[in-house]
Amino acid sequence: MSFAIIFFILFAICQIMAAVNDALTMKIPNMISLALLAGFVCIMPFAWTDFATFGEHMLVGLGVFAVAFGMFAAGWLGGGDAKLLAATSFWWQFTDLLPYVFVTAMAGGALAIFLMIGRRYIPVGVLTSPWLYRMFRDETKMPYGIALAIGALVTLPKSQLYLALMGV
Repeated sequence: MSFAIIFFILFAICQIMAAVNDALTMKIPNMISLALLAGFVCIMPFAWTDFATFGEHMLVGLGVFAVAFGMFAAGWLGGGDAKLLAATSFWWQFTDLLPYVFVTAMAGGALAIFLMIGRRYIPVGVLTSPWLYRMFRDETKMPYGIALAIGALVTLPKSQLYLALMGV
């Protein structure tokens, strides 16, 4: 059980790093998504119940990967965001996916409103912080990694994987 906590802490660190990197640079390093995927591979043997559960995790992860790739191809989602979304989704089962998508969408909506208000009412020239300047200057980009991280961190403690490993 304590071994699982280490992986959940690493999961949280990866999500926070993705959010911070996206906020500061509008990019999410590939290593973060790879670390999340590797963490899932390492923790799955400890949460193993049967092939059906493993298959469900794989279906969710690969299905979200396909949808995220399509959204990236359509220009609706950045490449780093698509990879983070897909890598995180391997940690969920079908019952976890809807709450994750819902919380992420709500956080993304709040972030979008914040950016729209800031871009409209804050004169970009007065922003002295380079990352704030970058965030409010570019009206076509949004650091959606922030919303993805919020969604992941809020829904992880209620996920089937978490509950199974914590013995709940």
